[in-house]
Amino acid sequence: MANEERILIVITKSNWGGAQRHVFDLATKLQQKGKHVAVALGGNGALLSKLNQENIKTYSIPSLDRDISIFKELNTIFSLFKIIKKEKPTIIHSHSPKAGGLSSLLGRILSVSKLVYTVHGWAFYEDRSILQKTLIKIFSFFTVILSHKTIVLSKKELPFWPFTKNKFEIVPVAIESISFLSKEESREKLGHIVGKKLDENIKIIGTIAELHKNKSLDTAIKAVKKIPEAIFIIIGDGEEKDHLLKIIEQNDLTERVYLAGFIENASNYLKAFDVFTLTSIKEGLPYVILEAGLAGLPVIATRVGGIPEIIENEVDGILISPRSVEEVQKSLILLGESSVMRKELGRKLQEKIEKDFKLETMIEKTEAVYKKI
Repeated sequence: MANEERILIVITKSNWGGAQRHVFDLATKLQQKGKHVAVALGGNGALLSKLNQENIKTYSIPSLDRDISIFKELNTIFSLFKIIKKEKPTIIHSHSPKAGGLSSLLGRILSVSKLVYTVHGWAFYEDRSILQKTLIKIFSFFTVILSHKTIVLSKKELPFWPFTKNKFEIVPVAIESISFLSKEESREKLGHIVGKKLDENIKIIGTIAELHKNKSLDTAIKAVKKIPEAIFIIIGDGEEKDHLLKIIEQNDLTERVYLAGFIENASNYLKAFDVFTLTSIKEGLPYVILEAGLAGLPVIATRVGGIPEIIENEVDGILISPRSVEEVQKSLILLGESSVMRKELGRKLQEKIEKDFKLETMIEKTEAVYKKI
């Protein structure tokens, strides 16, 4: 029976972020279990390369991206239509709003047996106008209606909408073990990348994040300004790079805040950091906190999305309000003054991640969702 299932996974962007990591893990593990898996995705980013390395069948759709354009959407619909007709999937599992809406609509038209949509944080929680948020919420509602099942990553993400009873399932993201570099090696290699010698005496605050408005990296940068004994390293790339460079320059932080850019297998470098921060204004349930937890790092993160379902404040991490420079500063000072607290928070978070966020469990729960339809 397992070999009869044909799964088409669809995602809007092919850069390497949390949603893409989720798709990669899902596709590779399901294929290892004997399923026929194909992935349709926008562009030719890192996800496409990684899937090809694992011999996952892929379809790149150049017109599939976050920007809205009638011409692009028509091209995307036509491309997806051809892919669905060719693959004849029994399951379409979409990720990200546009991919979810278009593939669910086409799935209904083409009578695909099972339509599943995973929400990696609702887009109407982003910093947008009231009109945009309203339109996105309406679009999201109809995507849920069209799908047979919608997966959210945390309880916080469950909306209370009419006609959606029994539509939602909670399946948290999960993680496999990571081959971390030692503190010394990771600091040496990161030092070469950012152009600064990172010896053991330097206090390093760090994060791994797409340079996007949702990550509110300017909040962390401004907080670090008042922590003179520390430097801040941001691993990641994205559309906000130029804006962040301006903020760094305006605050005279060019010798203390470093944009390291995209680094392959960035999580391997986590042990270079003394403290990990995630100052997002919108998240689902971020992989990067699971990774930081496995590395045994103390984490400061905003209480948004599913983050409070990973971190219990001042038990295995510190939770702060979004956009609060002052709270980031106070938390950094608190951790900077107590090595005992840093070690204890890191240890407890590591134990929680190893126990409660196993990848095998996520795959089993996802397959259970498929079987419920």
